[in-house]
Amino acid sequence: MSQVRKLAGETFIYGMGSILPKVLNFLLLAPYLTRVLDKENFGIHGILYAYVALFISVFTLRLETAYFRFATRSNHPEKAYGSALTAIILVGSILALVIFSNAQLIASWLTSAEDARYVKWFAMILLFDAISALPFAKLRLENKALKFSAIKIVNVLVTAVIILFYLTIIPGFNNPDSFFGFPFYYSLGKDLDYVFLANLIASAIVLIMLIPELIQAKLTIDRTLLKKMLIYSSPLILVGVAGAINQVFDRVFVSKLLASSDAIETAGAYNGAAKVAVIMSLFATAFNYAAEPFFFKSFKDEDSTDIYAYVLKAFTITGLLVFMVITLFLDQAMYLIGAEYRVVRDIVPILLFAYLFLGIYYNVSIWYKLKDKTYMGAMISFSGALVTIIANIILIPRIGYVGAAWSALICYITMVTFAYFSGKKHLPIPYDLRGLSIYLLMAVVMVGLSLYFKINFILKIIMILLFMGYAIWKDRGLLKI
Repeated sequence: MSQVRKLAGETFIYGMGSILPKVLNFLLLAPYLTRVLDKENFGIHGILYAYVALFISVFTLRLETAYFRFATRSNHPEKAYGSALTAIILVGSILALVIFSNAQLIASWLTSAEDARYVKWFAMILLFDAISALPFAKLRLENKALKFSAIKIVNVLVTAVIILFYLTIIPGFNNPDSFFGFPFYYSLGKDLDYVFLANLIASAIVLIMLIPELIQAKLTIDRTLLKKMLIYSSPLILVGVAGAINQVFDRVFVSKLLASSDAIETAGAYNGAAKVAVIMSLFATAFNYAAEPFFFKSFKDEDSTDIYAYVLKAFTITGLLVFMVITLFLDQAMYLIGAEYRVVRDIVPILLFAYLFLGIYYNVSIWYKLKDKTYMGAMISFSGALVTIIANIILIPRIGYVGAAWSALICYITMVTFAYFSGKKHLPIPYDLRGLSIYLLMAVVMVGLSLYFKINFILKIIMILLFMGYAIWKDRGLLKI
């Protein structure tokens, strides 16, 4: 089997674990929550999860990526696993305790002091998810994609079942406080509580399912090895924090920078509409899950740089196809969320294109991990975060919530440019820039014509087929590589 086809297969399988659960989450919960939660509650939902994304890199110390590096280039991968897991448990427990102890103060900074219980729950969620990160990395490295996927799917199904149980089933009974004689401590008006508690319970169940991988670790620290791993991963913490600012903090920026009394409600509407665009982000994430260990394993091959170039082209073609399908049929796609959230639909095409460039960035930035120059990744990510912050500060007060979407696109284009030109010095990869530019131009022109002339369903299908036909004709040899 060709290496690109193998990566495509692994991306599909890991998509079962990373995209499918989130797609299930999207298909089951996004339409549901945007219909049962008001925009203010959904705004709080988006804001708090943005902070979770920000802190997860600090809790894990990004040792899961360091584990890939040291387990593949060491004769003692078990030492790397045990040392990293021990460090995550110790650091994560301390951080969770600090957050738990200062929950009311933290909640007053984020949303409201009344939300202190949410902060406590999320401290536990962060700890559980951080500990789970390394066993999941181990499954990825050992190519146990099906087990990886199954656990991820259980996570979202448990979350969905608990939410539906508390928000729909129990309220339908005359005595919701006692469901068939069993107390479930249900209270009216606490819908958001049950959404967050469902996440907490699901994270705990995932951790229990990973016990076989956890008990394989010797919870001792090889100080010399751990020091090397932390030197490697420390810049990646900044990468993760900056990445969270770039990817999900747009909800926070809208709530803080929009000069409006209903800023949190607008952030909620933005959060809902962004769920449609997140499909592209999920595709990029699944690719990254499969590609990261693939790139490390193939690094020593003679034709590795050629393969990396082919992988970028295959990813870009597929990503542009996703962009075209969702944008051309945006009217239909928007029915996935509640009607009151569709008023900000204009951000979806912009975010789709932004997340496409995020996936391109995953490709062109792999060199700094392969060449042990993670500090460069930190510099690139920090630059992107700086661009994001400045762009949001300038754009949101002037053009409203749509400025957050444009800020994301500007950020990722900046990061791709920075990563590409700095990578040319350290690991030259023969990317087909001309060919990639043609594909990007084709997709943008076709979508632009469709939006401007409001073409019908048949013509949209023809556009997609023309794009696919050109790709098959021009790069039909990609899957043979």
